[in-house]
Amino acid sequence: MEANEHYRTLFLSDWHLGLKGVQSSKLLAFLESHDAETIYLIGDIIDQWVLGRKWSWNQDCDNILRNLMAKAEMGVNIVYIPGNHDDGFRKWANTTIKGISIQKDAVHTTADGRKLWILHGDEFDLFMRQSKLLCHLGHSSIQILMRLNRPVAWIRRKFRLKPWSLATSVRRTFQNSSKTFRRFSKTITEEANRRGYDGVVCGHIHKAEFKLLDGIEYWNDGDWVESCTAVTETMDGTMDILHYQPTDFTVNSLRLRAAQRFEEMNLSNQDPLDVQLIQEAFL
Repeated sequence: MEANEHYRTLFLSDWHLGLKGVQSSKLLAFLESHDAETIYLIGDIIDQWVLGRKWSWNQDCDNILRNLMAKAEMGVNIVYIPGNHDDGFRKWANTTIKGISIQKDAVHTTADGRKLWILHGDEFDLFMRQSKLLCHLGHSSIQILMRLNRPVAWIRRKFRLKPWSLATSVRRTFQNSSKTFRRFSKTITEEANRRGYDGVVCGHIHKAEFKLLDGIEYWNDGDWVESCTAVTETMDGTMDILHYQPTDFTVNSLRLRAAQRFEEMNLSNQDPLDVQLIQEAFL
């Protein structure tokens, strides 16, 4: 297997672990094969909104957390900025759990000196702030659409057609018709400019994107519900959007490697995962 890809910085968000149907196997494979000096987890990492009978947690989810904690133990700077779906962790801001720093937001300085504001972005979602009930209904609707899309996705894979998501299509239609969502990037970059930053890196709207607005950089790292995207920074400060599209063989091989490694750590009592700490964060 090829050596891991290494970056100066990785920006990821919107994993929604616990929500059935998310790309947890691809995410685990990505973390197994990509390293960085600093990793920003920019919110909605665990989906608190689906706790209960709809909660879906598998071995890949456990191994994703193990991977992060193992990276932190090896000296990787991991900064976790909770979002609206995991806001139970916001009460732990300015603390460190298993080497992972939890912050309300952060400032990142690139290798070439640009100062970027790092935050989830829900603070600038006026629709969510004004109508949380409708947001919860929308979240439930997306889950239904994801279930309906599974047979469609299976058929498209069999015929080697380009992936297409009903949930993503509906989300994009809504966002394009909503003035609040259309202004999201402009609103957040205006605030970044007011605070004296050169740009902003956020998540929240599940749309990986870069654009320059009045001289201010807008980066959105997308999601791992369906898109499997991240924002990367190389050693010279160059940034880009990474679309992770591994083969099934690669995903399965990396998942197996992770499972074997963490099983060995468990047998030797070196397993970094502390489930109780994670559960306590929701109390």
